[in-house]
Amino acid sequence: MPSVIRAAIILLLIGCSSVTVSQDYEIGADFSKYRTFDWVSAEQPRTGDIRVDNPLLDARIRSAVEQTLISKGYRKKIDGQPDMLVAYHLAIRSRIEGDSFNSGFGYGRYPYWGGAGFETTIRTYDEGMLVIDLGDAAENRLMWRGTGTRRVTEKADPQKTTRIVNQTVAEILNQFPPRPK
Repeated sequence: MPSVIRAAIILLLIGCSSVTVSQDYEIGADFSKYRTFDWVSAEQPRTGDIRVDNPLLDARIRSAVEQTLISKGYRKKIDGQPDMLVAYHLAIRSRIEGDSFNSGFGYGRYPYWGGAGFETTIRTYDEGMLVIDLGDAAENRLMWRGTGTRRVTEKADPQKTTRIVNQTVAEILNQFPPRPK
């Protein structure tokens, strides 16, 4: 498999870790009036990151979003203006984490009389973030944003990539519409 394709498949959504999700929305919005949706743009804007600018991944994300919204009772609008416009944003960023652990016990003299030593391990990893925006089409304004983050690992298995994309999108959109408090 060419390295360009392998690099593109890395994407944010691939990994065995779970997704952390959050949402933000317009307080007081009447989400019950929305019945139909369509995409803001037919093609995803380029980011310049080959790991993100992947047409295969774009198709998976769009399909997962559409399937999830349809399963919630929304319809994709083919002709005319929809109630909601959908967009997504994808990014991969490097993160640093550290762990401290006990590296041993001893009865030596200085500095530890029967004490313990500690070591810290620092490592970097990639974290992917998928943001799904739902906007009011008539008023051209954002009304809801859902975010999912997870570790990124390289996988060259398209079926696993699709499964992870579907799971991530479902977890993000599980928050929509927001539940009344």
